[in-house]
Amino acid sequence: MKNALIVGVLLLTTGAFIDLVVDESINMNTMPDGDMHAQIMWGVIDLVVILACIFHGRQLVRVALRQPYILAFVAWATLSVFWSENPSLTARRVLGIICTTALGFLLGMRFQTKELFRLLAWALVIGMVATVVAGALFPSFGVMANLDGGAWRGVFNHKNDLGSKMGIAILVFTCLLWESRRNRMIYAALLLLAVAVIVLSRSMTSIIVTVLTLSFGIYRRMRFRPAEKVVFAALGPLVALAAVFFLQGRTDQIFALIGRDSSLTGRVPLWQLSFAAVFQRPLLGAGWDAFWPGKGGDTIRSLIGWGAPHAHNGFLEIALNIGLVGLIIFMVFNYDCFRRAARYSKMQGQPLRLWPLLFYTYTFLFFFMEAPPIDRHTIMFVLFCALSVSMTEALALEPVPQELEVENLPAGIAADSAMAQEFR
Repeated sequence: MKNALIVGVLLLTTGAFIDLVVDESINMNTMPDGDMHAQIMWGVIDLVVILACIFHGRQLVRVALRQPYILAFVAWATLSVFWSENPSLTARRVLGIICTTALGFLLGMRFQTKELFRLLAWALVIGMVATVVAGALFPSFGVMANLDGGAWRGVFNHKNDLGSKMGIAILVFTCLLWESRRNRMIYAALLLLAVAVIVLSRSMTSIIVTVLTLSFGIYRRMRFRPAEKVVFAALGPLVALAAVFFLQGRTDQIFALIGRDSSLTGRVPLWQLSFAAVFQRPLLGAGWDAFWPGKGGDTIRSLIGWGAPHAHNGFLEIALNIGLVGLIIFMVFNYDCFRRAARYSKMQGQPLRLWPLLFYTYTFLFFFMEAPPIDRHTIMFVLFCALSVSMTEALALEPVPQELEVENLPAGIAADSAMAQEFR
C-alpha cells in the first residue's frame, strides 16, 4: 500500500493527469494566483510530507546535514522572499520547493537507489501506457492538433513535458535491460514503446538530449584501455571542430531537417532578452518565481511576440529568479551530485549504478533548452534530492578500499603489492 501511494505521488510529479485537475487556460508561470484545485491537491501531499518529516525528524535532520549544497540552494531561494518583486507569490512557491526537497530526502532515506528506481519505473510505465491510450483513443485530449502537425502530449500538459518524461523512461528501461537477466523481453518492449512515444511527441530537445545521454552511458559501460581513452579524448575536439566547419552556412538546412528554424522556435531572441534582464538585478534576481509574472516577463513577451512562460534555459531561469549568487550555488550543488554519481557508478557489473550519473547528465543537458527541472512538485527535483541522499548513504556504508587493484599496475609494482598483501 505504501509503495502504491509513493508510485502515485511520483506519477503526479511527472505532470501526468494534472490537466484533469487544473484549468488548462491557467498558465502557472505567468498567472500568480494559480489554480485552486491544483493548490488543494499539492497542499494535501505537502501536508503528508510535513507529517512524515515530523515522524522521522531526527533521522531526517541527520540525512539533511549531509546535503549542505542542496540546503544552501533552498535556503537562498527562501531568502529571496525578502527582496522579491512579489513576496507572497515567492513565499508560496518556496514552500513548495521546501516540501519537494523534503519529499526527496525522505525517499532517499527510506529507499535504496535500486528500490526507488523500480518505483520510478512503475510510475513511468503507468504514464506511458495512459499516454498511448489518450493519444490513440482520445486524440482531442492526447494530441496537440494545432502544434507541429499533431504532436502527442498524452496525459501531460504539453508535448515537451511528455518528451522529457519519456526521455527519463528510455534511460530507466535501458538500465533495466542492461541489468536484468530475466524479463528482458518485457523491458525491451517497454523501451521500444518509450522510443515510439518520444518520437510521437516531436519534442526535438528531449530526443537530442536523450540520444546524447545514452551515448554517454554506452561510453561509460565500455571498458577502454588508457590508450583508447586518450584516442577518444583527442577525437572529441576534432569531431567538434569538423562539425563547426560543416555547419557554417548550412544551419537553416540542418534545422529544417528537424523541423526547426535557426531561431530555435523563437528561443534565441528569448535568450538574448532574458540574458539582458539578468543584469538588471544580477546578484539577487527578482525573487523565486517572481520574474515572469511581473513587469520583466511582460516586457520580454511583448518584444518577442509570443507568450513565453519561462526562459527556456535553466541557467537563465535560475539567474532571473535568484541571481548569479543563486546560480553559483546551484552549479556547486550540481557538481557535488555529479561527483558522487561518478564515484557511485564505478562498481563494475552493476549497471543500475550508472543510473544516477545518467539522470544528472540528462538533467544538465536539458538545462540548455528548457525551463529548470529544479522546481516545486517536479519529478526531476524529487529525484535530484532522493538520489543524492541514497548515494550518500550507500557510499558511507561502503568500505574504504585498502588494497590496490594489482591487475592494473605495472608488473614490478604488482609483484611488490602481492608480497605486501601476504605479510598482512
